[in-house]
Amino acid sequence: MKKSFFIWTLLLVAGAATLATASDNPSASVAVLKNGSTIKLFYKGIEQTNVKVLILNDVNEIVFTEKIKNTDGFVRPYNFSQLPEGNYRFQLTDDNGQKVEYVSYRKEQAVKGERLLHVMHLKGSTDRFMLSIPNKGNDEILISIYNDQNIVLHSSQEKIDGDFAKIYNLKDYYGKVTFMVKDSSGSTSFVTKDSW
Repeated sequence: MKKSFFIWTLLLVAGAATLATASDNPSASVAVLKNGSTIKLFYKGIEQTNVKVLILNDVNEIVFTEKIKNTDGFVRPYNFSQLPEGNYRFQLTDDNGQKVEYVSYRKEQAVKGERLLHVMHLKGSTDRFMLSIPNKGNDEILISIYNDQNIVLHSSQEKIDGDFAKIYNLKDYYGKVTFMVKDSSGSTSFVTKDSW
């Protein structure tokens, strides 16, 4: 429970930062986090509203729909295990407009020891990213962030206990970044993300 609250708090902070930088065009913050066949949808609105959630496949067919009433934020898990592999999109509509997030679903398992990582570029910023790692138990990990010339922009040790999420400010860096996470067993995982 505390772990989920921690990630939700980080998402709220990210949403608040987004709203502060885009006050002339307020909108909700939306993100997805993959963990095997479960896709978590994060939504943080700017006010209490009804939110319609559609999940569509790559031929534009609706595979799931629901309406969440009178909310300013939620985290919802969706089980994709009975769906075919492919590209999907989450389409969220609230009183202030529409948001779309894309996800590619594959049934293959992660290599043993490899961590699932998700890096989200924070809206309204060119140099802030949130790294999320779904529940992987207790460990001590090394997190390194490299620029497009393999120069280290950031490196730190983190103790994790279940879910982990942290916002990294790369201080006016505008290029491609690669996050490397190495655990105590030596397993290493990478995610590359463009700034925009």
